[in-house]
Amino acid sequence: MKKIIVHSKIIKLLFFALIFILSATFKIHSQTVVYDSISKQKVALIDVRKTYERVINKGYASIEMFEYLGNYYYKDKDFQKSKLYFDMLFKKYKVSQISQNSIELYKTL
Repeated sequence: MKKIIVHSKIIKLLFFALIFILSATFKIHSQTVVYDSISKQKVALIDVRKTYERVINKGYASIEMFEYLGNYYYKDKDFQKSKLYFDMLFKKYKVSQISQNSIELYKTL
């Protein structure tokens, strides 16, 4: 009986160790934690593009999000996605609310 208890504890320990190792290897969020070389503190680098896209997909949006994504993809030369976000921007908001830079970029698409 004692062997079975010890054996099951070892199996549980190995199982949780495996789960911990596997979970550490997966990138779940759109942020990366790095250490600042000067102050030696943890710093979270957040991928704003992924975060904004997730927020927009959930139904929440703002002018700044659409403009950021439109500008980001324009600079990244992904004109199809840039046009997609600029189209959403111009359909949802008045031209007077949109920045002049975004209007000029939209005209070039």
